[in-house]
Amino acid sequence: MTTIDLMRHGEVTPGLCLGSTYDPPLTNVGWSQMRGVLAWVQPPWDGVVSSPLIRCASFAEELAEHYGLPLRLEPRLRELGFGAWEGRSWSDLYRHEGEKLLEFQRSPRFNPAPGGEDYQDFEARVTDFWRDLLQHSHGEHWLVVTHAGVIRSILRIVLGFPEQRLFSLHVPHAGLTRIHQKGEDFTQARLVFHGGRL
Repeated sequence: MTTIDLMRHGEVTPGLCLGSTYDPPLTNVGWSQMRGVLAWVQPPWDGVVSSPLIRCASFAEELAEHYGLPLRLEPRLRELGFGAWEGRSWSDLYRHEGEKLLEFQRSPRFNPAPGGEDYQDFEARVTDFWRDLLQHSHGEHWLVVTHAGVIRSILRIVLGFPEQRLFSLHVPHAGLTRIHQKGEDFTQARLVFHGGRL
C-alpha cells in the first residue's frame, strides 16, 4: 500500500488569481497555516515532492531540511496556467470576465482562460506525474506540496468524478488530502481524508 499526502500551499496575497507563472511568496499567515498543519511532530513521510513555484517550494525546502527528508522539485506539479487572468484580483475578474469565469468552471477543457494552458495538457502532465510517483513508490509514504488545481485534478483522476464537478471541491489553504493506493491501477485508490492535518 502506497500512501500519498497532497498538501496545498498556504495563503499568498489574498484575492488574486494565481497560476503557473504569477508566483508571489507566502504571507506570514500562509507560513503559519502550513507549519500549523504539521505542528512539527515527527512526520510519517519517506520523502517530499513539490511544485517548483515559490509558494510551495519554500515550505517544502524548510520541511525537508528540518527532518532530513529527500526533496524533489517537480515541474509537472505547477498550477494550471491562467494566461491573462494571472495576477488580477478575483473581484475584478468576476466584474469584467464573469461569464467566461463561470464557463471555465463549468468546463475548463472547452473554456480555457485567455492565453491560458489547455486543460487537457494540464491534466495529462498531472497524470504523467502521478503514474511516475506510483511506479517508484511501492509501500512508501510521500508528501506532495502543490496547488488547488493539481489536487482537484488528481482527485478527479483517481476517483473518476466528471470534470464539471471540479469546482464543487473546496481545497483549503495548507489542507492535507490523503490517498491510499494499491499498485498502479487508479481504480485501486481510496480517499482517506480531505482538507485535514496530521
